[in-house]
Amino acid sequence: MAKLGYARASLGKQTLEKQISFLSEFGCRKIFTDKINNIEREGLKAMLEYAREGDIVIVYKLDRLAKSIQDLHRITNELREREIDLISLTQNIDTSSESGKMVFHMIEVCAEFERELIVERINAGIENAREKGVKLGRKEADRHLKEKAYELYCSGEYTMREITQATGLARATIYRYIEQKKSTE
Repeated sequence: MAKLGYARASLGKQTLEKQISFLSEFGCRKIFTDKINNIEREGLKAMLEYAREGDIVIVYKLDRLAKSIQDLHRITNELREREIDLISLTQNIDTSSESGKMVFHMIEVCAEFERELIVERINAGIENAREKGVKLGRKEADRHLKEKAYELYCSGEYTMREITQATGLARATIYRYIEQKKSTE
């Protein structure tokens, strides 16, 4: 059984030192880290590859392990399937005990419920706006600009980059308009 630490600093002002200090004091023999500029989280991947059945993954806080509830759920399921326990130092969660597992599952359930409520409120707000006649989404691009882009494209003298810069339209908008024009001709 090995105690494996994982620390992640996600904001520019956050540092790893405090987390590493806590993990070291708790007896982690190996600590994996990620910083804000490490989008792929190589430290997390390396820790998950290194961890073996019976090991304990220790984090300062759960939000250092995962970026979202879905991410946390995915990671903890993987740990559970591989029989690797998880300890969160500041939240007093230890999945090696039955009470720790129960607390962790309660947190997961509450977080999932909260996420569903947020989605429900967003959808209700969107529906309410539609009922009031609010047009959602981006404003349609100016027809004159699309026509100008089409003319520049048809001339063959300009690259798509030059056309987007000249009109301020997105490449996808221009290509969609070109397809519309071709289909009506």
